[in-house]
Amino acid sequence: IDDYDDVIVIRKIGTIFEGSVVSLSSADETKRVQGALHSVCIELSHYIRKGRKTAIVLKPCDARAVIENIKRNHVDRDEVLLIGLNCGGTLPPVPAMNMLSSQYDLQPDDVVKEEIDKGNLIFTTTAGDEVSKSIDDLEASGYGRRESCRYCDVKIPTMCDLACGNWGTPSGKNMTFVEVCTTQGMDVLTNAIDAGAVDVKEPSEKLSTIRTKVEGAMKKLARTWDKKLLGRMRDMDEAERLEHIQRTLAPCISCYGCRKACPVCKCSDDCKCMQFAPDDVYPISLFHSIHLLHLMESCIGCGNCTDVCPVDIPLAHLHQLFARSYESKTGYKPGMSVDDVPPLSRGDFPEGY
Repeated sequence: IDDYDDVIVIRKIGTIFEGSVVSLSSADETKRVQGALHSVCIELSHYIRKGRKTAIVLKPCDARAVIENIKRNHVDRDEVLLIGLNCGGTLPPVPAMNMLSSQYDLQPDDVVKEEIDKGNLIFTTTAGDEVSKSIDDLEASGYGRRESCRYCDVKIPTMCDLACGNWGTPSGKNMTFVEVCTTQGMDVLTNAIDAGAVDVKEPSEKLSTIRTKVEGAMKKLARTWDKKLLGRMRDMDEAERLEHIQRTLAPCISCYGCRKACPVCKCSDDCKCMQFAPDDVYPISLFHSIHLLHLMESCIGCGNCTDVCPVDIPLAHLHQLFARSYESKTGYKPGMSVDDVPPLSRGDFPEGY
């Protein structure tokens, strides 16, 4: 920790549904930030400051945002240590608290721990009892993961220096499966071993296979949700899809919260998407038209735009509709590698696009 200006993590405040972003100052503090916080959906890439050496713990969409910002010179890759966590999805906090009452017969203050294991969402109470429900059943009842998480197909953050998680660990063991993805990641892990901070052993072929199978199952489920949530828009003809987008965006009150919350939109207030008359009365706001195109090659599907919208427009679905169409035509998936140059930056446009 002494090697970094900032060590950024999320720390629980009160219940497991509340958290704040903190920078650790000592190794002892890491013990206070252990455990899962699936209901604290804070996007962390905003907290990296250029010029400060930073270690940061990230879920895959956060990490992809950092990678995209590195490409645009907002973050210096040599200044950041990216510690990624496997992610099967996060939970919207208020619906999750309602879910506790209606599906688990629990109150938020009764819960001290939560985890996702083998397709089940498990809560541990103050009395030490574990209450488990199938995520599939919860989502069929209108609860469960955020919709943007359901169709996300990046589950293991191999774009980080270290990718960590419990997939592929022995059942009942307090262990973490760590994939070393870069030389910097290897250096950090080696230093931790030499300092006696961690014990390591090579995973068996069986455990590695289990990890791969879990990832494969999560990606298969993501494809199912992609078809459910985005497929209907893809199947529309152009006129029908345009009308659908107009109706979806009609409630917009032009607060621009989506723009401010987006981790890959780093433009200033004089950016192109803001250069229009305040009384814009086009069928689709010029702001949204430009913003959809602007983020087409960089949207990482974090869902922040949907989360902050005060009129509940499912903006992430629209952005991902454009982004996934662009990906299918160019082969470019944002946030996966600093070496992947965005097609628009290299002037490489698909024929007829």
